[in-house]
Amino acid sequence: EGGQHAAWLVTQAIDRVSRGVNGSISENGSSWSADAATDSKINRSYGSISRESEAVAQDLHTGAITEVLCTTALPLFVDDEMNTGDTIDKQSIAGKELKRKTSAWVESVNERLDQMIAEMASSRSTPSTSAPSNETHEWSPGRIRVFGRVPITQKKFNAETDVTHRRVDYCFPADLMYASSKREDLSSSKTAVQPEVSSLQEYCDLLPSFPPGNKSAGDSNIPHEQTPLDSSRPNDKTIAYLCEMKKVMKKITTQVEDLDDKDAGAVLEKEFHDAKRKKKKPNGFKTTASSTTKNKVESSSDSMPSSSKRLLKRKRFHNFCPHILAHDFLSYRRLDRIFHRATIRLEGPSSSDDDSSAVPTIKNRPFVVFSLTGDLFLQEQAVRIIGLLIAICRGVIDDDIIDCIFDEEFTTLVPAPPAPCIGLLSGEATYMTWEGRMKAILNARRTDRYSKGWNDEEVVRAVEEWESTVLNDVASSWYCDGVAVDGRLNSENQWLENVLYPWAKETRVLLADYRRWKASKDTITTLDTSLLPSIESIDHVVSPLFEKVLYHLRQADEGGLWPSTSDGRQQVMLSTSNDGSQAALSVSHMAAKKNKESRSSAYSFKEGSGGASGSFSVGAMPGKQCSQPKGNSLFPELVKAAFELEVALCPDREPSSTIAINRNAQFRPHTDNGAGAGQSTSLIVGLGNYMGGDLVVEGAKKDIRYKAIEFDGWKERHWTLPFQGERYSLVWFTPKGCEGVRGIDLNIGTAA
Repeated sequence: EGGQHAAWLVTQAIDRVSRGVNGSISENGSSWSADAATDSKINRSYGSISRESEAVAQDLHTGAITEVLCTTALPLFVDDEMNTGDTIDKQSIAGKELKRKTSAWVESVNERLDQMIAEMASSRSTPSTSAPSNETHEWSPGRIRVFGRVPITQKKFNAETDVTHRRVDYCFPADLMYASSKREDLSSSKTAVQPEVSSLQEYCDLLPSFPPGNKSAGDSNIPHEQTPLDSSRPNDKTIAYLCEMKKVMKKITTQVEDLDDKDAGAVLEKEFHDAKRKKKKPNGFKTTASSTTKNKVESSSDSMPSSSKRLLKRKRFHNFCPHILAHDFLSYRRLDRIFHRATIRLEGPSSSDDDSSAVPTIKNRPFVVFSLTGDLFLQEQAVRIIGLLIAICRGVIDDDIIDCIFDEEFTTLVPAPPAPCIGLLSGEATYMTWEGRMKAILNARRTDRYSKGWNDEEVVRAVEEWESTVLNDVASSWYCDGVAVDGRLNSENQWLENVLYPWAKETRVLLADYRRWKASKDTITTLDTSLLPSIESIDHVVSPLFEKVLYHLRQADEGGLWPSTSDGRQQVMLSTSNDGSQAALSVSHMAAKKNKESRSSAYSFKEGSGGASGSFSVGAMPGKQCSQPKGNSLFPELVKAAFELEVALCPDREPSSTIAINRNAQFRPHTDNGAGAGQSTSLIVGLGNYMGGDLVVEGAKKDIRYKAIEFDGWKERHWTLPFQGERYSLVWFTPKGCEGVRGIDLNIGTAA
């Protein structure tokens, strides 16, 4: 549970200090549980309780440099601290007394934290049965520090949801970016970013050293004893290398761009944000000279042609998180910057191999800290961005993989490679809006904008020292597996061999598919069928097993009674506009945002990518006595034949309660949800005269044309490949709430 557990420990320490309790956790009747922490309504910068989604939960096994925790605590200085919210002058007697009490409180809380962590470590340490001396294996939950406190007089403040932007840091050995040797199975890319050096040591010596936070090399307050700081200007070779790397970083981030009139999604997004800014000011709002000037500028910009307008183009990061897909609103994120925050140097242990004399020793091995800033980070987003950056710089994949991964019209999942979580840290959170409301600084930094908050020099220095210590600890942890014979760290080589290189082999195939798809897309505005064999080449003979169902499917199609697709299901289907061209997902999402009557209604287009299409369900649906959908009475013969087909295909399978019937529908990557979410294993089969249209389940292609397969649609991501021709598919499943209901036993009514 990571940060959630740490937050709970902090609240327990605060409670002990407030009540003057010195006993152990068990003696006070307190024990950690995720439910208990959730019930305590703790909210923190990198929490996920308010959003209730694992997609935004903090990465497992990662720590933080700083974050804000909002909880209840007894006041320290009642008369002044909890009055009307007036700021106390730090230089006044009251201000100095408050500072003294705050420092004493912080020290007491940290002492309690150390005591609790030591107690936890002692209880979890176990004797080793393999060691001859039966020595104890020590376990520790890590370290936690409290730096200060700020009273919040406004109850609406939420440390999780009110963040303006977040920063996450990734610390890793710099030589992970350097490809010292070429692999026969992975030829080096022409877009690789590599310096002109002849050895690993020369590469390590190339990088300039500097501490985090843009401090000067002579700042003695930052304790990087092991880091020789270089205040001289890097040479031209180093600058050229870092500039090329920066170009790759910029391609991954979101940028402010000129508004393109032909980009329907961008136009809708610009209109939405303009309307949001024009919202009526609250009652009592006083118009100032500055606000009047701003309104004039905004009104003049509205009258400007759209070609001269600018727009922040967000990107879909569904390929950077295993819990989210392109159609989810959470995938549409802002990534402001990726930048080189620091380079620290660390002397590690010698090689773990027996013949250590033959092992090259890297002197003052550099560890770089890359920082990412954005509005919100999905789980694994940061490590996958770093993994992708390393892959491109090392040359195991071409840099147009960035276009492939972010192209929302390319429906195939192309997940980015996750870098080891060992280097990831939550950096800090910024609350610019609330700083203005509270007249207080809410993250540790040197500024005289407000006298209240965490801009006190004592707090800032303590945070800087803590950051230095944490980064050195993270850098040291990369040495845990020792040093290999080539001078690299074993932890690096393990990740390269087990994660990056296998990913590169698989992704090069997907990238080749993307290039062909993109090339054909420039000349074909509708469904991309140029990559498919001719429809005449397929076998039109239908097995007697499927003849009856296919006949009733075609009758339903020709009868003109095919039901419309639900709003929820439309969001996971490709859509074509009225002129036959494919509509972008951003268009559908912005249309849904602008639709005040029905937010879930995403499309004003024809459904699917195969022309007229649709999807509906028959059988039983969860709810009152497992009610029957309208499709049962519209197509009773089809429903009966379809349930009989399931039994004929899989006689040993428990008959399902429900069937999803799809016609010419191409689905985006998704997992099944909606009514009855949590259904049983699905069974699917394709029917009709079509070419292509394979089902892809977690990256594995499945030919389902007259071939039934089972898969877990609730947990496994699945989607449809492009197809040509007439394509139907039937999906049998039992939704949660319909257990024990057999569709084949239902009394299906007749059409009126």
